[in-house]
Amino acid sequence: MKICVNIACGDSYLVNWLNFDFSPHSSSVRKANLLDRLPLDNEVADVVYSSHFIEHIPRDMVSDFVSECHRITKSGGHLRIVLPDWQELCTTYLTLREGENHEQADFLLMEMLDQCVRRFPGGELGAYYKSLQDDSVHIEMIDFVYSRTGHNLNTSQENDLEHNFWERLIANPKRILSKLEAYYVRLILTLLPSAFRTQNVSLTEVGEKHAWMYDYYTVKQILLNAGYKNVQRMTANSSNIPDFPFDPLDMYKNGMPRKGSESMYIEAIKV
Repeated sequence: MKICVNIACGDSYLVNWLNFDFSPHSSSVRKANLLDRLPLDNEVADVVYSSHFIEHIPRDMVSDFVSECHRITKSGGHLRIVLPDWQELCTTYLTLREGENHEQADFLLMEMLDQCVRRFPGGELGAYYKSLQDDSVHIEMIDFVYSRTGHNLNTSQENDLEHNFWERLIANPKRILSKLEAYYVRLILTLLPSAFRTQNVSLTEVGEKHAWMYDYYTVKQILLNAGYKNVQRMTANSSNIPDFPFDPLDMYKNGMPRKGSESMYIEAIKV
């Protein structure tokens, strides 16, 4: 039986895979500390997959995480990881700025930096998304955001998401506990000096901020150092993994990349 593992799956998973997340929202997803030893034996996985997680890991812990992925991968098994492509982001930013497409360039600048330094949930990026939704004249920017990030700012869909959020909150008491814990933390932080809070405290949610950015070369070196071989760059709809389920993991049903055009897709094999 083929065993496939999805690490830090969020709400994108297949029920016939082994799915792990720090804060699962489904009974099909197992809760796990993803920065510790993964709850699997050595060499059990034919496929290990992780999307937009590595950039959230503290840089000094990334090599350990990839080594854990290597440990659970069978000999001959595949690793596929998806994450933002720093080189593509920078190249596109410079092209847009030099071409005087300033609104689009400003978005990329904010997107790159805000996710690394924000102090509150959503950050400036979340506020910008809301401003686009509130102003119907920004159709071109809404389409640009969708093509770049895969994030659909269509107002009706966002309203549906907000409605589904409250349904999930009621259906999952653990989410309510998590919200109460967040309020408790905010209360305790009021005891700290305001200047210290402003400069050092972030109230973002777990997994919200980026800890580092990577290009293909740096990721390739990390994978090779962990023992993987045959590192190759793929696309959202191409893979060396037989019968890889692009939908729902990397593609929407409409053929658009789920994480937009600024992501890179890297595969490797454990020999």
